[in-house]
Amino acid sequence: MEILHTSVNENCDFKGKYIYLDNDFLSVLYKNKDIFVSIIKLFSESFLFVDPLTKFEFLRGIYVPREKDLMEEFINGFEMATNHNDVFQNLQKNALDLSLVYSHKGRTQGVSTVDLLLAGRIMHNNQTSPLLITGNRKDFPSFIFDTKTILSIESTKTDEIRSFSVIEFNKNKFDECRKDLEKVEKYG
Repeated sequence: MEILHTSVNENCDFKGKYIYLDNDFLSVLYKNKDIFVSIIKLFSESFLFVDPLTKFEFLRGIYVPREKDLMEEFINGFEMATNHNDVFQNLQKNALDLSLVYSHKGRTQGVSTVDLLLAGRIMHNNQTSPLLITGNRKDFPSFIFDTKTILSIESTKTDEIRSFSVIEFNKNKFDECRKDLEKVEKYG
């Protein structure tokens, strides 16, 4: 059995928020009905989204037809982010901008293209202040993203705790990083 613990405070309002789910978090929800139900209750007044590339990441490598059907049924229960050409071109631009900043800050090791594009989507939808739930906080660094809360999942079987960050893009931090990068580009 697994138990969900949250560090949600009064300042953390999820009502009406668009919340994107990273692959690692989706996998936990898929494998654990109790955690899934707890998350649905916690975010009952929010909109839970999956990026098409996260869906691909979630489903890739599944070759047993019955398991694939169950996983597709599960993931299709979430809202799917739009991915038409104009949006995708903007996501690519954002992902490239982020990768330049990450590189300038020495943080390119291990960040996948899918995670850069997911971060690019969070940037793209910045007007709605979307959130992302991820267990890979290092792929969404604090010099650009703010932690809103932490979700911890405790296994009563192994006594292990796995943490997931609920994060938000911070445009001011990103703009500061871009200014620093522009100084390097300008002055070498």
